[in-house]
Amino acid sequence: MAQENTTQIKNRMIKKAASLWGVPPNEIETSFDPIVTLLIDACASEIAKISGEINNSQTRATEQLIQLMTPETLYGARPAHAIAYAEPISPESFITPENLFYYNKRIKNAGADRTIKNIFFSPVQENKLIDANITHILCGKDAYEIEEKSRSNITLTYKDKASLPSSTLYLGIKSDHENIHLKNASLFFEILDIQDRELFYHYLQQAKFYYNGTLVDVTSGYMNSDNSERLDLESVFSHIPNKTRNIENDVKKTYEKHFITINSDISLQRTIKIPEEITNFIHYDDTEDFQNVNWIKIVFPKVISNTILTNLFCSFNAFPVLNRKLESVSYQLKDYIDIAPLSTMDLFLDVKTVSNTSGQIYNLRENDADKDLKGTFVIRRDNVSKLDSRKAKEYLLHLIDLLKDESAAFSIYGNDFLQSNANMLNQNIATLEKKVLDMTKTVAETNYVSVKPFKKKDTLLIEYWTTNGQEANQIKSGSSLNTYKGSELKQKKGRFLTPSFQGKDNLTMEERLYAYRKALLSRNRIVTKEDIKALCYEICSNKIEKVVIRKIFKTSIETNKGLVPSIEIMLYPNPTVQVSDFEWNSIKIDILSILEKQSLNVFPYYITLMN
Repeated sequence: MAQENTTQIKNRMIKKAASLWGVPPNEIETSFDPIVTLLIDACASEIAKISGEINNSQTRATEQLIQLMTPETLYGARPAHAIAYAEPISPESFITPENLFYYNKRIKNAGADRTIKNIFFSPVQENKLIDANITHILCGKDAYEIEEKSRSNITLTYKDKASLPSSTLYLGIKSDHENIHLKNASLFFEILDIQDRELFYHYLQQAKFYYNGTLVDVTSGYMNSDNSERLDLESVFSHIPNKTRNIENDVKKTYEKHFITINSDISLQRTIKIPEEITNFIHYDDTEDFQNVNWIKIVFPKVISNTILTNLFCSFNAFPVLNRKLESVSYQLKDYIDIAPLSTMDLFLDVKTVSNTSGQIYNLRENDADKDLKGTFVIRRDNVSKLDSRKAKEYLLHLIDLLKDESAAFSIYGNDFLQSNANMLNQNIATLEKKVLDMTKTVAETNYVSVKPFKKKDTLLIEYWTTNGQEANQIKSGSSLNTYKGSELKQKKGRFLTPSFQGKDNLTMEERLYAYRKALLSRNRIVTKEDIKALCYEICSNKIEKVVIRKIFKTSIETNKGLVPSIEIMLYPNPTVQVSDFEWNSIKIDILSILEKQSLNVFPYYITLMN
């Protein structure tokens, strides 16, 4: 039932009084003393305020319940992600999540003007970089020269009736250094033809790599993806909160199929052994571009034709990045108050580490069972401090509405004194309203770290991540990426290889309610069609209009299988929301990865975008 305003309550009270006194409702204001109308008016106003406070109390209780029972990973800010490229100064180098890059993006202000803002990005994990580039690609009877992400055809001198083997790709690698080790270096592959993506990435894992005529041991995915080469996970997880780890794992899962990591101990050399197929195909010595080029041969299954391979982009030194910036602060705890505030101009993402000046590490407290354990911390976001600037704006808007009601109530009586005061009040309201409307988002967001210290008045060293949410979306592929922290990297060589997307701001309370309902009802288990639809609506948000699910038979992309019973998820895009093909592909990967973890169905899922 909608909440009644003051006028509606007043009219209802007048009708009730008229029925009790036996007077027509339209004559009650003229038949009695004006004090009666004034009393009814004042009483109606107070009842409306009480009704509003009751509704506000119910809302606050519901919001508090949602905040307490909904996991923060469901409603917190989500960073945008992309694939980036960088070049090292030395022949070989490693890049870590502590390295930072930034992109200068024009942000639209409240007015017509725009300001330039630095959008920061950080690698998802440690990656190996080499000072070498893939400069040429040979496939079938075609040859290309690669520069950044653009390519141009090369005119070659062919031998009679010669051609390269089908379903085979040759990557030409150049470097100014001698003896660069390729072990742990990753190759990034991107198929530019949308139609053949699923087929190509499936068989990329089955491709065989050769260097100098020798089979190379490779792994699908990133460096250290094998459990035998991982660090001690238990020691890492004890210091990294779940939210950071989950986001990193989701992003790595999204791009994993694009990467192949070399495990064999091979090196780029000045003395080059040219593959025999190339020397039989062209007059190699007549081609100046091919001098001092090392070649990697990739043999795909026969189902991958040369037509598909000609639409392929490949590169070293590519790695997934997240829109996040590492901040640090030191804070000395006060007497009896073991809470450290973290004020950020951007959206708060997560705490990385908390330690003291003695080098002791504080661990994240997962539940209240360890609340008395020293050396633990927990992150608090609401109801810790006094009124902050964001909530102050909400209260000011509420105050303006109240002042408008009071001004309108007193101005109708026409008394000169009341009228002059009402006019002055209206002027003050207009000034206050303009100030509130001019408020921008450049107000600090404050979060809090509540600790159980090792000792009283301990000095904390806190490292935490911030993000830009939706502001980091839609950075185009090929955009320049500057180095902010990384002396081992070349300046002005970084760039984006894919567009950035899927950055989200903090959810509104209404969106939190939907997330809470889904988490409560599904319990991280997807069983029915409605569970699948709820998952799609949660991930796609306003990007889709409806979801249709049906059972089908689909031809498997594997050569040893025929028709396979499957479940097709048909997404109908919202025509008013513009979404790129690459972002749709990432959304599909997100949905399928969650279905793989949470669904009890044994049939494979396929997602179809209905245009």
